[in-house]
Amino acid sequence: MTLKQIEEKIEKIKLEISNIDGMRPGHLVKQYNVCGNKNCKCKDPKNPKKHGPYILVPYTLNGKRSTTFIHAHYVGEVKKQIKNYKKLKSLIKDWAKLGLAHSILKMKLIKNEVKIK
Repeated sequence: MTLKQIEEKIEKIKLEISNIDGMRPGHLVKQYNVCGNKNCKCKDPKNPKKHGPYILVPYTLNGKRSTTFIHAHYVGEVKKQIKNYKKLKSLIKDWAKLGLAHSILKMKLIKNEVKIK
């Protein structure tokens, strides 16, 4: 690849990143719980029926783990936000690879110019 081709790909990545709207780290998880009421259906020894599902999004951000409960109404939007976050991470990784290739190629070209002079 030439420097120009690499730079064009980087510009395309920048444009894609600028078009990402709404994102969040994590993944969706369904959880069923048992409550503290000893007479509840969730504690039935023969046929327990746990409460739920509750929808959670566990995630790690800046080295800190956390979990957010999500109302079922927002699951579609949250799925989209998680997908957008994964896309951003992928684009950043591609950009880093291209940036490295750009740097190496540029140094080779400069080295060759110095030898020619």
